[in-house]
Amino acid sequence: MIAEHLVRRGLATRTETLDVRPLTGGVSNDVFAATGPGVDVVVKRALRRLRVAQTWTADPARITTEGRALRLAGRITPGAVPRVLDLDDGYLVISRAPRTWHTWKDELLAGTVRPSVAGELGHLLGRWQRETAAMPGVLHDFADRTVFTQLRVDPFHRAIRRRHPDLAGPIDTTLSVMAETTTCLVHGDYTPKNVLVDPDGHQLWVIDWEVAHAGDPTFDPAWTVGHLLLKSLHRPTAAPACAAAAHEFLDALEVPLDENQLIRQTGCLVLSRVDGTSPVDYLAPTARDRARALGRRLLLDPPDVVTDIWKDLT
Repeated sequence: MIAEHLVRRGLATRTETLDVRPLTGGVSNDVFAATGPGVDVVVKRALRRLRVAQTWTADPARITTEGRALRLAGRITPGAVPRVLDLDDGYLVISRAPRTWHTWKDELLAGTVRPSVAGELGHLLGRWQRETAAMPGVLHDFADRTVFTQLRVDPFHRAIRRRHPDLAGPIDTTLSVMAETTTCLVHGDYTPKNVLVDPDGHQLWVIDWEVAHAGDPTFDPAWTVGHLLLKSLHRPTAAPACAAAAHEFLDALEVPLDENQLIRQTGCLVLSRVDGTSPVDYLAPTARDRARALGRRLLLDPPDVVTDIWKDLT
């Protein structure tokens, strides 16, 4: 099926033998690596029903959104995202990262925290936010939030609102601000699992743009900071380094943010990754309890700045 698609789209020939293998790690797409003479690509096809325990569906046409967002990001910052080779018939074909690269998530879970990676991610995100904010046509093209609602708002914000009804106030405020804001292009899953880095940390790619949309500039920073907080709970000895990485990331953004909304978004992210539709799988029970407490604290008794939450870990 994958080989036939590549042949049909002119990316391979019938005389070539392709090695097609599934890549693991995601829940929302079928992802394959295809290699052969002159061919070294990743092929993605979006799933209508995601691979999670609870029923979770989303429009598979989001693969087109991902392709368009990757092309846009690649024009603004060449080399920071995979190259789009083809987008047609529900399939996205992109260049494949070198085999030595790995996800930033793998590094963080192992206790290796490189603030330089966080700084580069902040720099890239800041540039994408600033440049797309000045592109009215781009904001119009990415105005549809259907998939963002299906894959982020419903399973994260609204799921924890049902689970924690006493948090309805701050969660509703978060949702209202999001609904009213279309400042810049938002990646929608700006997290360590979607960052591929080379072993020396000199180059990285940001991948998985399927929920990209015009929206709230605090959303992506909150997801990065929130995941650094979760990694701190997973490996407490790495908490100071994760806090330093969060500072490095936010400083490199060079974009003014609504601190109150950033804190609320971070609280929603942290809480949703233990009590939402798609909880993280690496936290021990005691760490999950601490994450729940920190998420609630960010929403009910917020610090002055989001990074002050690390003081609660000491």
